[in-house]
Amino acid sequence: MATFQSVSSVLQPVKMATRAAMFTFSKFRYFPILKHGVAKFSVSSNLLNASALEPGYSRDPGEVFFKENVQTLLERLTGRDCDKVFHNRKLGERLEPPKYELLTQAEVDHVMAEMEVKLKRKLQMPPLLKERDPIKKIYSFNPELQGFDDSKYVFINISQGITNRNREVVVRDPNGVLREASWEERQRMCQIYFPVPGRKINVPKMFEEGNIQSCLDRDEFEFVLDRACAQFDPDDPEYISVTRKTYDFVDENTKYTSLRPTRHFGPMVLHLVLSKKMDNLLFHFINSKDIDAAANLVRLFHTVADDTSPTEVDEFQLIENYIQGPALKKPALELAWQSFLEIEKQRREVHSQQNNASN
Repeated sequence: MATFQSVSSVLQPVKMATRAAMFTFSKFRYFPILKHGVAKFSVSSNLLNASALEPGYSRDPGEVFFKENVQTLLERLTGRDCDKVFHNRKLGERLEPPKYELLTQAEVDHVMAEMEVKLKRKLQMPPLLKERDPIKKIYSFNPELQGFDDSKYVFINISQGITNRNREVVVRDPNGVLREASWEERQRMCQIYFPVPGRKINVPKMFEEGNIQSCLDRDEFEFVLDRACAQFDPDDPEYISVTRKTYDFVDENTKYTSLRPTRHFGPMVLHLVLSKKMDNLLFHFINSKDIDAAANLVRLFHTVADDTSPTEVDEFQLIENYIQGPALKKPALELAWQSFLEIEKQRREVHSQQNNASN
């Protein structure tokens, strides 16, 4: 065991190509954990060629997503469908046969309360955040260590009770620089010592451009988004790239029903509103005669824009005001809206005639 007074101290000439180190306050401890260069890193390819893309939102999505009124609107837009939320998934596990039981009303109420808790948990939306800033903190530079080794030395604090986000991870580069680990190095080391279920040390091949496009072409949107949530943090550039690509593919091909109601529908809606591409979704709601959802979408638009326009007016008037005002695809929306109003007028006339006949 080697002991140092500070992280800026010069490392002893100990070969570390196949070892990792534990950083505990003022001490560094070395011990083997895996072979083949655990502390050695290579630069991975940028997934989807968009790791540094600007999200292109009208404002910081994190400031909007966590607002209570925004969460309420997103939950209403997502809706509830127990059959879809609890549908069988391809997890490679054997399905248990169904069980049938005779229950009293009190037992039924208890089971329904448990199902409500599970439903809320499964519909908990992953946050929509802006891309995190790269880590560039340097502790010291020791030129006397240049050329000592061609491998990086990684030190991680493995103390309990610390979140991976706040865990100390430092790297000694071959050029003598002692710095804070990058996000990629941090995630890899944390995954070695504190593995997150479903997360791999190396990014799965499915997130490469051709493979992910193949998944989207097969309408496996929920599968892609679930894997992205397991593999990346919400502010990871690669997570943002994967989810944006999926959301835009769903929007361009009007595959909204494939994600509704799932936990990913709300973030997709907010993404479309923030990027000013919600008109296709509004058109879909109007054609589906889901006026409640269409009105809530317009309310979300005004909430995100901090607009002072009244949102508690009649749903029909609220939608019409948006189409006549800030809508970007006015002709298509006006045609769909007029068609809906005509059908609704005829439906009400028929209903009125039936009531008069019955009386």
